[in-house]
Amino acid sequence: MDWFKLVLHQHFEPKTTTSGPCNAMLLGARKISRHWCIRRPNLSLSHTPTTKLNSHISASLHSLCQVEELDDFLPWLERKAGAEISSVLSIGKSAYGRSLFASKAIRAGDCILKVPFNAQLAPDNLNPELKALLSDDVGDVAKLAIVVLLEQKMGHDSEWAPYISRLPRLEEMHNTIFWSEGELEMIRQSSVYQETINQRSQIQQEFLAIRTALKNFPETFESITYEDFMHAYALVTSRAWGSTKGYSLIPFADFSNHDGTSESIVLSDEDKLFSEVLADRNYTPGEQVLIRYGKFSNATLLLDFGFTLPYNIHDQGNQVW
Repeated sequence: MDWFKLVLHQHFEPKTTTSGPCNAMLLGARKISRHWCIRRPNLSLSHTPTTKLNSHISASLHSLCQVEELDDFLPWLERKAGAEISSVLSIGKSAYGRSLFASKAIRAGDCILKVPFNAQLAPDNLNPELKALLSDDVGDVAKLAIVVLLEQKMGHDSEWAPYISRLPRLEEMHNTIFWSEGELEMIRQSSVYQETINQRSQIQQEFLAIRTALKNFPETFESITYEDFMHAYALVTSRAWGSTKGYSLIPFADFSNHDGTSESIVLSDEDKLFSEVLADRNYTPGEQVLIRYGKFSNATLLLDFGFTLPYNIHDQGNQVW
């Protein structure tokens, strides 16, 4: 039992009533389109976690972070994009995972990052021959998961290797679909429990739907297991952003941590073919820069990202359950 689940188990008892709403990241409206992170209806929890896990931390925890520059990633991405991604952000690594930090003073309203569509991974990156073999039952999330699997299998030969290699490994995933049956017992009386079972069932159905198609490419996919697919699927549902053109993984932008009160969101300009984030406040050099994934309750955050917030304004009735 990992640290987060231990805290959940030790400190929170079921309540007689439930409250709260619950992956993908809701993107804010700009001129033309709205980015949506893949998501589902509101869920409720009867347990009350008071701490978050994974790579998402609040600004108040910044002093606990030890920044580690990853100098090779941003230059690689800018070469791939053929454009500047950001001149004011750097990648740091803390006990909670990778984060984006201000490398220069930032003012509210500044564009802090801009990622062209050609530097994003989407279902369009799927091999056309493989794509033609997939049935209509295979959705865009599963298709993008296959793209991730392909790039993972290519290893250092993948043109996306600097990004793919930095995605969370299976053992670093804390979404509830990866919890053991014993661990899930801790949240059995919440709607997250049933939603977790439903999500596992959906992933299994999608895997069965793609397995036949993957067998036509044994040199690439012969060793792919259900566990591999589940991992890739969860990477997509917890990191991909959506627009009217479908879902995409946006390198660099997805190193941003979540703050439910932030007004900074990922915006999509489908005329100019880029995604961007505008700062919602001033930042001084060294501060962690946070964005909002969506107006998600702790139930949603726990289900899809594996962390919760101690005081989540998006829980129903503003309750901290």
